[in-house]
Amino acid sequence: MSPPTTYHSVAARLQSWIYSGELPAGSQLPSERRLCERLGVSRVNARDALHFLEGQGLIYRLNRIGWFVAPAPFIYDPTRAHSLLEEAKTHHRRLDTELIMADRASAPAAVCSRLKISAAATTFHVVRRRAVDGRWVLLETCFFREDRFPGLLEQNLNGSLTGITQNVYGYEQRQLNVAISSKPLAEHQAQQLRVREGSPALKLIRDVIVEQTCVAVEIEYWLHDAIEMRMCGQAQQQATDNSALAAAPQPLASS
Repeated sequence: MSPPTTYHSVAARLQSWIYSGELPAGSQLPSERRLCERLGVSRVNARDALHFLEGQGLIYRLNRIGWFVAPAPFIYDPTRAHSLLEEAKTHHRRLDTELIMADRASAPAAVCSRLKISAAATTFHVVRRRAVDGRWVLLETCFFREDRFPGLLEQNLNGSLTGITQNVYGYEQRQLNVAISSKPLAEHQAQQLRVREGSPALKLIRDVIVEQTCVAVEIEYWLHDAIEMRMCGQAQQQATDNSALAAAPQPLASS
């Protein structure tokens, strides 16, 4: 077997520092120059090793700042009925929210179609970014029908929008339709998440439906290496129902 290439050797060394705890989650890695001096390798090999570990999900890069050890992926169910804040608490993760914009604005044509409003109508437009364990990983843009959310802009929009929807407006019974695709981040999106333009992201579009009417559209951009999606689907529920039925006492056949 041929010996590993130099950048693989560098990557293995960095891996050992991470797994041993010498570089804990969230800590910043030495600069490329310091790595070259410490390990006696070229800058090209150091950079290739960093990109290799980034592809493995072990580290991430903040634009103009440096490389950091990635925390474990955030466990996320996009069909959840509860808030993202509650999900973070369940998994013992710290979730921070920053409100970027909240105003009345026209929505894109595709969103107007989902909300079944005219292109001339305005919506409540909310843009936020969210950090998990100190790393900005989510940029969300939400459009709310004004007639279904009166006074929304007076609410605390730094907290749980799901909580506001349920507790203030009484929309506890909701249907969520979710579409997921892979998209590169545009420049303005990348700047908010402090990554390079074109960085891969998972785009989620969630229709919030109440009494057969779409009352809100939520658009989320997640850094692709920051989340692990887990959904409880219908097939699993059906299997659970079948297991329960099999375990239930069966009536005796009459003689």
